[in-house]
Amino acid sequence: MASMVKIGSLFLNVDQVLRVDDLFNRTKEDRLIVYFSSGDEPLTLSGQEADDLRTWLNTVATDLHQAAEPESGGM
Repeated sequence: MASMVKIGSLFLNVDQVLRVDDLFNRTKEDRLIVYFSSGDEPLTLSGQEADDLRTWLNTVATDLHQAAEPESGGM
């Protein structure tokens, strides 16, 4: 069964997502652009839908900057 996420009235099959671009860091726009592995047109989310997806992504994603930092532990 597909892995689905509900965002507002939209159901998103996350198995088909290739990448998500968050425009807030670059342009301060509250928009996410979702690209699909199937080559379908990208989906643009804004407002509450963008906030909801951003929040969910932050809960399931691993931050590579934090993961790459060595653990501080003395011998």
